[in-house]
Amino acid sequence: MLFYDIISALFGVRYMRKARVFESGTMYGNMNTQARFYPEGMSAEERAKDFLERRKQMGEYFGFDGAKMFMADQVHKTGSYFEITEDYVRENPTGWSDIPEDILIVTDKVPGVVIGHAVADCPVVMMEDPVKGVSAVAHCSAEMIDKKLPMMLADALVEACGSKDSDIITYVSACAGDNWTYDSFPKWATDTKMWEDGIYEEDGIFHIDMRKVIRKQLEERQIDLGKTLFNMDDTITNKNYYSNCASSPYGLNDSSKSGRHFAGMFYPDTKQLVKSRSK
Repeated sequence: MLFYDIISALFGVRYMRKARVFESGTMYGNMNTQARFYPEGMSAEERAKDFLERRKQMGEYFGFDGAKMFMADQVHKTGSYFEITEDYVRENPTGWSDIPEDILIVTDKVPGVVIGHAVADCPVVMMEDPVKGVSAVAHCSAEMIDKKLPMMLADALVEACGSKDSDIITYVSACAGDNWTYDSFPKWATDTKMWEDGIYEEDGIFHIDMRKVIRKQLEERQIDLGKTLFNMDDTITNKNYYSNCASSPYGLNDSSKSGRHFAGMFYPDTKQLVKSRSK
């Protein structure tokens, strides 16, 4: 399944890596409450109830509390960050609250609580500092990659938690491959030098490679690429993911690809794991 344990399995050596990352794919259906992804006539209340039930089922499978999932609204677009604390979870027991910041942070003091994003073709970049027991996530659309959000994600851990660059582990979720195209050079690509390897033209069509630019930014930010994992699944062509490009009438016009999957991370509840193993 689309599940990764950021402990020792990813890199073949033992580190004190506590966080887990997961990607829902299409396994539990659409991961938001937008009316266009639900049967016609469903009320907002019905959509919210249905969505919460599916989140709980997903959480039961992956090992977290499906009611306690949080996503940043990214209103600021400046690298602002917000920590999901135990008090905040208590105030928002069903998650999915309104958080204007761009980056979410969670620590191992709040186990079973998910931070992440409902996405289609854009990657979610996740970072963990296993020494401090803290993690951060950001939805990195092409526009936000242009604003260097992957780099600002590391800045947030350093500034808010005192993390060291050398301790940071990075995971980049599935996203569109370079078959994501524009018929002109995209307006959001304001830093042309940064995109020189991430956008290439072929017969008048501009191909976008977000992974190349994220990798370039991480390297520039001195984040260890040896501790970085990219999920290379292409959301446009892989049937296990939703995709804006594939579902669009201007793309592949595939209605089965219409929706949002969820990519996020959490700290497992070790007490619960010990309890379940003892049964």
